[in-house]
Amino acid sequence: MYNASEKWAVFYDRMASKAKSLVDPATGTLSEKYSETAPCPSCGSGSFSSRFIKNGFRYVTCNACELVYINPQLTQDALALAYNDEELRSFFMNEILLSSGESGQRKEFEKRTRRVSSLVTRSNPRLLDVGCAAGNFMMIAKEKGFTVEGLELDELYVDHAVKKRGLKVHKATLHEMHYPEGSFDAVTMWDILEHLPKPMDTLSEVSRILAPGGVLALTTINHACINQRILGDRWRYWMPPDHICSFTPKVLEQMLNKADFSVVSVKHTYMFEVLEENYFPFLSLSPSKNLMLRLSNKSKKIACVAVSKATQLVFETLKSGDIITVIARKHT
Repeated sequence: MYNASEKWAVFYDRMASKAKSLVDPATGTLSEKYSETAPCPSCGSGSFSSRFIKNGFRYVTCNACELVYINPQLTQDALALAYNDEELRSFFMNEILLSSGESGQRKEFEKRTRRVSSLVTRSNPRLLDVGCAAGNFMMIAKEKGFTVEGLELDELYVDHAVKKRGLKVHKATLHEMHYPEGSFDAVTMWDILEHLPKPMDTLSEVSRILAPGGVLALTTINHACINQRILGDRWRYWMPPDHICSFTPKVLEQMLNKADFSVVSVKHTYMFEVLEENYFPFLSLSPSKNLMLRLSNKSKKIACVAVSKATQLVFETLKSGDIITVIARKHT
């Protein structure tokens, strides 16, 4: 993603502007007409402690289960307003995902596909990708022998996945599909759980539609990481209104156990660029056609890759990654 760092910065700035558009200027917090107080999305408790306010949105910690979530939350109408920014979604799809994001994802997606495949015993396994975007992971899973199906709410992604890639993708939520019990052998949710206002309900529904012994694989954000401890509320993944909830391995395991899963593995990924943008600005690229600046950019990229690879092992050993990849199996 390093090549697209400037476009990522534009995307994050636009997300911040979108968040601020929902804020009451008089109070500096989320406008009452867009918000409603919510119980904990994991355990249902109404007891919480305020953590901080970012771009007008208050993050709180549940006193019962320690999940971190936005409270008050956006109403359903306000959620639609926040997520149906066609210009922003089009920018992300065309300028980040399709231009460089998918090529950068392929190697990692191939690893994830092999990992899921190794845990599924049924021949011709059925896989559902929830929040499948433009279908990149689905294409790779299909190549590896899975019968694939996807769910996606963004019409731009659905159109691309269906018309350009010939994939079976529905513009619907998981609950709207009403799948029969045991419909799938594997379900994947890459960078989805943090966007959901009711992640526990989603995990329970995933469990219902998985066959006994079926596999759930997901990635999500982990605020119990070194980067968050250093940066506090400047941590990149505190990103309202897009990121509604934030997890830790402990909290997520509790939620998965409640949904009838056992955790098989947790992998931590350290995001060097999160620290780079705050503490190593001299490594930022300098857009120019000048030969010397192009050479300088190349040196910066090499330096970033070298430092990132060298520190990744350390952060994995410390189990303190910004992103966690969790594999779980439904009880038989």
